[in-house]
Amino acid sequence: MNNNDNRRPRYISTMLFTNGGGGGGSGTITVQDEGSEISNTVQTLNFIGADVQVLGSGSLVSIYVPPPTFASHFNTSDGTTTGTVSEDISRTTARISTPTSEGNPFSTGGTEGTNQPATLSSTVTFTTGGDVTGFGGDSTMTVTVYDANGSSVLETHTTSAITGDGSYGSGNITITIASYAADTTRFKARPTITVAIGTLLTGLGRTGGRYNVFIRQTTDSTSDGTGPYDYTQTAVFYDTNPSTPSISGTTTISETGGSVTTKHLSGIEYYTTGSQFTVAVVNLDNLNRNTAKTSDNLTVDFTNYGVSDVTQSPFGTGSSFFSGWTNAFDNTGTDYTRTTFSISSSNFRFRGTNANVRARVSDTWANSSYTTSSNASILIDTYGTTSSDLVENFTDENRRQDSGYNSGATTGNWTSTNALVAGEAAVFGGQLIVPSAATLTTGASESDFSSYSPTTGGANPDYSSINAPVNYFRTIVDDAGGTSRAGFTVVFSGTFVANATTDLLNSNLEIFISRRASSTGGKTGPTNPDTLKLHGAVYNFATFDDGTTNGQIRESSSSGNTVNCTFGGFDCQNGFYMHIRLNSATIKISSLTVSFS
Repeated sequence: MNNNDNRRPRYISTMLFTNGGGGGGSGTITVQDEGSEISNTVQTLNFIGADVQVLGSGSLVSIYVPPPTFASHFNTSDGTTTGTVSEDISRTTARISTPTSEGNPFSTGGTEGTNQPATLSSTVTFTTGGDVTGFGGDSTMTVTVYDANGSSVLETHTTSAITGDGSYGSGNITITIASYAADTTRFKARPTITVAIGTLLTGLGRTGGRYNVFIRQTTDSTSDGTGPYDYTQTAVFYDTNPSTPSISGTTTISETGGSVTTKHLSGIEYYTTGSQFTVAVVNLDNLNRNTAKTSDNLTVDFTNYGVSDVTQSPFGTGSSFFSGWTNAFDNTGTDYTRTTFSISSSNFRFRGTNANVRARVSDTWANSSYTTSSNASILIDTYGTTSSDLVENFTDENRRQDSGYNSGATTGNWTSTNALVAGEAAVFGGQLIVPSAATLTTGASESDFSSYSPTTGGANPDYSSINAPVNYFRTIVDDAGGTSRAGFTVVFSGTFVANATTDLLNSNLEIFISRRASSTGGKTGPTNPDTLKLHGAVYNFATFDDGTTNGQIRESSSSGNTVNCTFGGFDCQNGFYMHIRLNSATIKISSLTVSFS
């Protein structure tokens, strides 16, 4: 090296110097470049530029340009690696139960009745993100397990000096050192700390409990001398989960007295919107064994009731419905009773024998099996009034009339609470049917409803003997009153022997009508004996006499469930009276819609 080369110092990576002379300051300095002598005649070294570091003292020092880099210290990122610490356990938030006393059978540190981190992991392992520096020489690691209060020591261990790979520890604490290697002027390694917390707490006669682990790295005082470097685990409750909650009693459902809302259709009584039921679940056990779920501890599911499912908690939503519950870890025999479960589903129907309610309980980690009530035979219909001037959906009997058409008034006058008699059709399940052809929601045949609830108006009827033919009457109102109409169309939906047009042709379905009014001499009135007919033969201009001998008005253009009709040259005003007769139990009409032409 040329001593006069002014560019060289800021690029020297390592330089060693020794005092080449005697005492005092009269000696010269021998300068080496990574061990090779480059000068022995200088007394002072002046380094120009940034990032110069001198390591050592006395007769031999090392000068680094730029300074050396090291792995990070334990639980830091102050170097070239990620030294931060992570744990391997899975945590969730749980409500801590109350022990008999602190430490019996577990410790909580005063956190009982609050939501805290919890785990099922019986062993916890701590690792760093990469190698960490500061080992070698007199370096050590200390691991301490603290009780729930954060000050009482459950177990601790300090290693001997760490100078290589190996395993250290005792009892329930294990410290493993791997990848031990030089780190410039220090030593680095990858530490792994494992604590068998389950075994530790069991040995103390406990069933889990709250704890945390503290870890300290004390670095080598010669090659490092910084620190110490610490990691403090966030406290966690170890739940041994000795018992998943269960229901040792029964789940039942019954009407809530005085709070039942019903309606009738064709003499059959149905629960409807607002009807309330009482659900009782008896003997909820171990709902909070060590810990409890923070919410939704009880689930109540309804089948075929039209009632919304709920989740409830003895210390949260629905708490007023629980009795016999405490926060004690060994609580059993809690009961749940709620009288206000209400049918809330709109446009809901159920007819069947398998309505029930079921319940299950849950803790932080698992659900119990369901406990299900006995099946109930019930009838529910929450549909409102949908019939209108020109539309009949058979969801209500608001427009239904007796055979006299309410003496010509357009409003319905049918008494829905009265049981049907022979010859009367049933509005049932959103259809017009022959009563003996009724079915359950499942499709199974059932026409005897005497064992079905509700029965606030008495037992429900048995329609098994009411067969075809059966009849239904109502008035179709033309909303353009006074307008002369030459004809009309009826669009049907439902189940037919073939279809509406063919069933009318074959008289499996018969429909009679009479005009409400006519400005051209057509026959009118609710008692008109010479009715017009949609069934039978099609309209014949040559023979049609407005029902005196021929009243057929169905046109040949009818097809499928669309039936076109004419008034045969006499106009119709304000609508007409309609009489439907079902001659086949196969026919079930879901709707009919009238439009005038």
